[in-house]
Amino acid sequence: MLFLHKRKFEKLIDEKEAAASFARARSEMEKGDLKAMIIAALIFFLPFILLIAGGMFLIAWLLGK
Repeated sequence: MLFLHKRKFEKLIDEKEAAASFARARSEMEKGDLKAMIIAALIFFLPFILLIAGGMFLIAWLLGK
């Protein structure tokens, strides 16, 4: 038996409640929220991606000489 205290685990995570909460949060989003979230993610992650790619190109350039 994986969970010795199954009742405690069931109290901890209620799948129906989590699904309802996600659906409620999804329905509260406004029209432009998804675009704004995508743009914010790009603004946050793009510099790191460019730094990593630049480092890889620099290493390749140095090893190619």
